Amino acid sequence: MFFDKGKINISIQKTNYAPGDMIAGDISLSVKKPVTAKEMSISLVGEQKTTSMQHVSGSTGMQQTTQVVRIYDFKQQLDQEKEYSGEANYHFEIKIPANILGSVPQMPEMGSGLAQGLKIAAGIAAMAGAIPNRQIRWFLQAKLDIQGGLDINKTADITIG
Repeated sequence: MFFDKGKINISIQKTNYAPGDMIAGDISLSVKKPVTAKEMSISLVGEQKTTSMQHVSGSTGMQQTTQVVRIYDFKQQLDQEKEYSGEANYHFEIKIPANILGSVPQMPEMGSGLAQGLKIAAGIAAMAGAIPNRQIRWFLQAKLDIQGGLDINKTADITIG
């Protein structure tokens, strides 16, 4: 690859976590030539993807719209601004907040509030003209933030639930 300045690998013991768990792992960084960077960091990120079908006014067709919103972003700095060269290894530990799923906007849960949840969902669908489908993607992102250039980064998908 033309812009290949180096690479990052993320090593974690498992990919399934529960709220309150500790994510521990190691990051290996390898740069091909010395580069000045602002920092080396690891982030726990949650992105909610909402897909909905909406009636197109003036026609009989439906239009699909998709929106991705970052709903959680915790960054931990692993190394400071300096010239990075060769290889480096970093260990990290990130505690998942116990209330992480409660702070995330979600569709109503099935169960005792089923009737109320269906009423809310029906109301939202009536107002928007669509029933939304929401998915949350959780991932770790390791990044070498290079000044004035393309960053070196790597993501690893995880499950929180």
